[in-house]
Amino acid sequence: MPKYVKCPDAFAPLFEMAENMLTPIFENFERRPDEGKITISSERFVLYRGESMAIALKDQLTSVLGSSAGVVIYQIGKAAGAADARYYFEKTGTEDTILKLAMGPTSFALNGYANVTILPETTPTTDENFLLVYDQGNSYEADAHLKAGLISDTPVDFFTVGYSAGWCTESFGVQLEAKEITCKAMGDPQCRIVIAPQRRIRERVKEIKTIYPG
Repeated sequence: MPKYVKCPDAFAPLFEMAENMLTPIFENFERRPDEGKITISSERFVLYRGESMAIALKDQLTSVLGSSAGVVIYQIGKAAGAADARYYFEKTGTEDTILKLAMGPTSFALNGYANVTILPETTPTTDENFLLVYDQGNSYEADAHLKAGLISDTPVDFFTVGYSAGWCTESFGVQLEAKEITCKAMGDPQCRIVIAPQRRIRERVKEIKTIYPG
């Protein structure tokens, strides 16, 4: 069974394979403070505090952009997810579409964004029937709000949700969007996300809310 991702048994071999491919990359971690540099497998990485990204950045953008701040962070996350997907696919030589999807939640965990539980309604197809439903635990965005004692009226996982949408779009070659339908920062028991083709996202969200009303 995979270590980093919870999923239906049918998907377990794919996530195990993804973990076996990505984990060695992250084991080659090198910190060089004398050079102001951190690398993982010779690739430059930068550390940010979760609260700085999840709260301070959002507050600053809100002061400039108003209610559009969340959309901007989502789009930044989407661009990052697509770019990271391309990087890891090329580095590992991965061409299988479903394996590319499995690498997403694995990368999520290894990068410290959140961990993922794939729900059984997921149907990873390469057409308009694509559907990914998952819960993300320990989301750095929701956790930052909870740690600060902030209760939100709306979901707060903008970057991580966008990241997932970007990764899945890159994996399947279908324009996908993601929507967070429950969030711990709102007092919900979990952060639950639905990813579907752009023109079907509202329909899919309604469907999943019917299956999981709470």
